[in-house]
Amino acid sequence: MDRFFDDTGSGVRLAGTVFGGRYRIVRPLGEGGMSAVYLAEDLKLPGKRWAVKRTREYGISELSASREAAVLMKLSHPYLPHVVDFFPPDEEGYSHLVMEYIDGVTLQQLFEQNGGELPLQALIRYAVQLCELLHYLHGLESGPVIFRDIKPSNIMVDTQDHVRLIDFGIARKHTPGRETDTVALGTIGYAAPELLEQGYSDYRSDLYSLGATLYYLLSEGRTFHAARQPLELSGQTRERMVAELVNKLLDDRPDKRPQSAAEVKAMLEMSLESDKPRTYADSVKDQASLHEARRIRIVVGGLYAGAGATFTAVAIASLLSDAGVTNAVVEHPAVRPDLYGLLDGERNAPANYDYWSARPDSGRTIWRSGRTEWVALHPDEDKLHPVPVHHLEQRLFRIHAAVTILDIGDRWHEPGVSELLDESDIVVAVADPLPSRWMLASTRANCELLMKRHEMMNNVHFIANKSISFSGGKEWLASYPIRPSAIIPGVPLEEIVRCSWKGEPVQQQGTVKATLQKALGPWLGQTVQPTGRRDNGRFGGGNWLGKFFSARS
Repeated sequence: MDRFFDDTGSGVRLAGTVFGGRYRIVRPLGEGGMSAVYLAEDLKLPGKRWAVKRTREYGISELSASREAAVLMKLSHPYLPHVVDFFPPDEEGYSHLVMEYIDGVTLQQLFEQNGGELPLQALIRYAVQLCELLHYLHGLESGPVIFRDIKPSNIMVDTQDHVRLIDFGIARKHTPGRETDTVALGTIGYAAPELLEQGYSDYRSDLYSLGATLYYLLSEGRTFHAARQPLELSGQTRERMVAELVNKLLDDRPDKRPQSAAEVKAMLEMSLESDKPRTYADSVKDQASLHEARRIRIVVGGLYAGAGATFTAVAIASLLSDAGVTNAVVEHPAVRPDLYGLLDGERNAPANYDYWSARPDSGRTIWRSGRTEWVALHPDEDKLHPVPVHHLEQRLFRIHAAVTILDIGDRWHEPGVSELLDESDIVVAVADPLPSRWMLASTRANCELLMKRHEMMNNVHFIANKSISFSGGKEWLASYPIRPSAIIPGVPLEEIVRCSWKGEPVQQQGTVKATLQKALGPWLGQTVQPTGRRDNGRFGGGNWLGKFFSARS
């Protein structure tokens, strides 16, 4: 077999290389996490161009190029790319899928090229076309095909202004009666909750993803998964009808969504023809109980190990509980297990506590203290049953607290953490005064990562922990990339030891709690976004969380 690419050195792909004795590579078209797509010219059919998708096989059947080829070769629809050739894994483990070249851009690219805004009428037209395609896929006599990854970057718009659904890498045939998918896959922000929570998908999961895509494109690039607020569009009847439809598609309960692509298409076409007010009566009724309050996610990490990320996470939880706000503290599965010991789990954890994997519907007891749910790793997690990192989003989705606090330790560069930061409302970086740790190369790398994110998102906050009076105090605080949002005084060692022997978190004890309230309270009140409730704040005059959340126990 002809060598396809030069994978040595920096991995540069060579234009002009011939693959399979027929397809000459012209240039790259795009690259994802597991594959790259290249434009190729056909040496046997002069003037004909193809797209060649090169994928590394990882041994997971649901991620294989062979699977994608098998699905696509059996399909025929104007809004799908046509597959013409497939080459199984070569000696280096790469498969090659040759398909129709689509001259156009993805919906994501079109959205970005237009400054994060697309005309509503055009979006409705694209959505109608997608519904026609989904109606075909879901109605196949050989069994419905569930795409499972509808999102703007997987939707091409060609030069004729027609959509093409691309990347069938995780599509699967739906088997009635099967309770779970082989592998729970999908893109966070667009995947349906039943796929994230239960590892199960059906045709209604694709409809949810369609709704999530429309939400993103109609809300200036926000995902519903992060915002947790119903879509609102200013305008006339058409805008209201589309917003109502999108909100119905995003119902957490599959049986409350529209039940077919044909039904969604009919609603979209009605909105195009609307000249007078029309509503979907049951849509308003369903929406009344949906997403009553926006959930907040806070990621807490240390600039280095031992900076006090777990201490800070528990401190924030303690203050939220005192303010009547339900919350959860979750240890990232990649960190060193500290929470169980810090909370003296031997004495305080429920007898049948299932550690990190505990879930509301498992029959096991969830570990709660007041308004806080603790999701702790087993202290010997690496020896007993290590938690797969890719299960984290599923676990977070099952938490129903108003605020979720995720402790990532110093694992800022851990696989998947970047996506978690993208979905978070507040990112907290903690550091203490020890100069030897500030000089580490990893500390500098973490600061650079956080500052890049701060420039893009403006949601990164540094917290100075273990502050004491010493001659270098001002220099230490000036070392932070930006001014610390809060300064936590050092807790006396004797107080920590005394509470540890009593089996009580030091953050909840007398003078320590008052100190933390003074140090963190104003920052929390100013940082967390409101959801509409107005109670009397605990921190006099400032915006405190008690104003913002409906406490749910």
